[in-house]
Amino acid sequence: MLRPKVAWLLALAGPTALLLVTISRPPFAPPFVPEAESRFDEPGAAARHNLLRRQPADARLDMPRLYDAASERLSAISRFASRINRAIPAAQPPSRVWMSGSRVVPMLDRSLDAGVLDAWTPLGPGNIGGRTRVVRFHPTVPTTLFAAGVSGGVWKSDDNGVTWRPTGDGLTNIAVNALLIDPARPDVMYAGTGEGYFREEIRGTGLPLRGAGIYLTTNGGRSWQQLPATNAPDFHWVNDLEFGVTDTRRLYAATRTGVWRSTDNGTTWARLLEVNVRGGCLDLALRPDRSEDVLFASCGSYEQATVYRFPRAADRTDVEVVLREPDMGRTSVAIASSNPDIMYALAASNADGPNGIYRQGLLAVYRSDRGGTAGSWQARVTNTDPTYLNTLLLTNTASAAGRVCNPAAPPVTPTTMGWYNNVLAVDPRDPERVWAAGVDWFRSDDGGRSWGLASWGGPSLPSYAHVDQHGIAFHPQYDGVNNQIALIGNDGGIFRTSNARAATSNGERAACTGGVPIQVAWTSLNRGYGVTQFYHGVPFPDGTRYLAGAQDNGTILGSDADGPDAWRPVFGGDGGFSAIHPQQTSTWLLEFQWASLGRTTNGGASFSTARTGLDPIAASTLGPEGNYLFIAPFTHDRVSNVIWLGGEFLYQGPNFGQTWNKVIGSQMPEGGRVSAIAVAPNNNAIVIAGTDRGHLVRTTNATGTPTAITFTATRPREGWVTSIAIDAITGAVYATYGNFGGAHVFRSIDGGQTWQSIDGSGSTGMPDIPVHSIVVDPDDAQRLYLGTDLGVMVSIDGGRTWMTEETGFGPAVTMWLSLIRTPSGQKQLFAFTHGRGAWRVALR
Repeated sequence: MLRPKVAWLLALAGPTALLLVTISRPPFAPPFVPEAESRFDEPGAAARHNLLRRQPADARLDMPRLYDAASERLSAISRFASRINRAIPAAQPPSRVWMSGSRVVPMLDRSLDAGVLDAWTPLGPGNIGGRTRVVRFHPTVPTTLFAAGVSGGVWKSDDNGVTWRPTGDGLTNIAVNALLIDPARPDVMYAGTGEGYFREEIRGTGLPLRGAGIYLTTNGGRSWQQLPATNAPDFHWVNDLEFGVTDTRRLYAATRTGVWRSTDNGTTWARLLEVNVRGGCLDLALRPDRSEDVLFASCGSYEQATVYRFPRAADRTDVEVVLREPDMGRTSVAIASSNPDIMYALAASNADGPNGIYRQGLLAVYRSDRGGTAGSWQARVTNTDPTYLNTLLLTNTASAAGRVCNPAAPPVTPTTMGWYNNVLAVDPRDPERVWAAGVDWFRSDDGGRSWGLASWGGPSLPSYAHVDQHGIAFHPQYDGVNNQIALIGNDGGIFRTSNARAATSNGERAACTGGVPIQVAWTSLNRGYGVTQFYHGVPFPDGTRYLAGAQDNGTILGSDADGPDAWRPVFGGDGGFSAIHPQQTSTWLLEFQWASLGRTTNGGASFSTARTGLDPIAASTLGPEGNYLFIAPFTHDRVSNVIWLGGEFLYQGPNFGQTWNKVIGSQMPEGGRVSAIAVAPNNNAIVIAGTDRGHLVRTTNATGTPTAITFTATRPREGWVTSIAIDAITGAVYATYGNFGGAHVFRSIDGGQTWQSIDGSGSTGMPDIPVHSIVVDPDDAQRLYLGTDLGVMVSIDGGRTWMTEETGFGPAVTMWLSLIRTPSGQKQLFAFTHGRGAWRVALR
């Protein structure tokens, strides 16, 4: 059996992840401002939220190792397929099929008819995209494309980006940060894991997106094996990989601990350069014309960076410093393949720079005309350049544009991203034409002296490409005339241009014209690229449409009629919980972070604020001063159409959340904030809420006046209560917990007064893995479904034993489950995953 991949990075990457953008210019925004300031995507807060609901109470425990242990346990647990309502052999591999549009693709390239029958149906979205660190063309079949990222593993398209399917489900770590394809043997690929840019420190999340070394496939991605020698701390963050120029048995790796070389296909490794600078070594470049492997390595971020040159990396270790300027931060390097004597370097600044706005923005673009040797580098443009646009290569252009577009407005400190988004490339046929990117793409046509915007504007413009750039790849047959095709990877997925040499927008006010002068046109290739990171989702009563809140991508609407590649945004920010009025299905209540609510009565055509009666948002943090969680839970009482929402207190929203009443006596114990809520389906006087400190708070007079409702509290364990469900048949109450280091599923048979763990034990018990959602089959109180950090689990005996559910999306983080009965009487179970989109199965 294939071992399930460790999904902790899917949970947290982008989680934190699938997902992690800094967008001051969002692709869409809420049509109102609910507080004094508008809050759009907040990746740092998202990361803290995801960490706190998972981190062990015992700080000595290592989360990656805990995920490894849970993954091992799951590989031995029996499997169940709800679609065919029977157990299936444990030897069947997980994630056996991937459905892309109308196609069913066997994951392991072999016939598995039973797998097609028992897999769930993917609903998409295949058109939203997600953070993509790597884009590659197949070296001999350029209509075959590869993409990879830190929350979705490796994906492949066999039809020039029309559809995509995952080809990295055999990876036990999916934080893919580098990918090599052997040009002579294209079925041989190496994937380097771990995002080593210190995001966990710089964003203050404490969340390292750690890898597990380098993986090898020899069959085009159908199966992967970890290179044993890289299963070590020196390879926890593999930032870049390169082949030897004339011998692909030689591999070079840039990691947090230095530069490494293997001469035997990755079986053994020797260190060429040891560094202790923050960030380690981040970028590699090889002269393509020298068999002795003239190798360049750039090392350092947020500390003094250095570019090193190895004159004979193939067989020697001698190295020289060739570029080290004061205040030089993270630096990318690129060699002109058409004239390898010409090299460029794009450096971030560790100093504030002019006007105090360039720390981690641009320091300089450097050029060497003598093969990158020491003393040959000259600054082509710096942050003191008189043309403001030339200084914004590593700055969020939208946040900086106001200084020239609206000089009368109060100055805003621009957002700089050079420590994280820092890409440099040279046109394969023109050494004077250089590409550089941080948040947006820029191009220089004069060897780096002046720069124009090459991506900009809103999604309706041809010049639009999603922000936060991570990679670029030119077509193998690129000639700059008849073939000008290039791919880019960013936080919105994959985009392609077919006119890479078209005009850019230049000059002081280039960012003030909405991207109209830009002739470089970008096309999204996010069709079937199902890596969206959902927090919550809800189907419409007939099950043919569905609303779901996604990290970085707001709340989006999908439908069976439009298909998996036609989801559309309806509400902005980091999407949270949703509710649909059961009778007036054009009335919705949606949110983005910190309980910022919007309400529509016309199916999303317009929204109004829906916070009247709620306490103001005290702080946009997860610290003790915050009075709502980053994703604040709410639930719908289907009897009265009251919405219950939680923060430090519970709030009632009569008339489907049009206004709110604070339940005065509901302050959560010990300063906790509400993290889960449920209303008893057969008695709406019973409401139970859970908190991020582990308490379960219960009332039996919820239908009384808000000032008269009383509560009692219990705490089965410390930790984050992630969901609550109340069985309509027996009245039993279930609660799930996220944090490692304790039981994760509890049941109460006395209305929430006392609780017992139903994790089970031994070979049929739950592993120690965060659980995020629980549902009870309305016709069978013994059948329970769990959404966990390693996929869906099911019990058919009331929690005495557990099995892994055969979903077709394998051990992907499953944040929310929703079970409905359609008007025809069919039961449908929906899964909203954090990194693999939405799925559905009809229950028998």
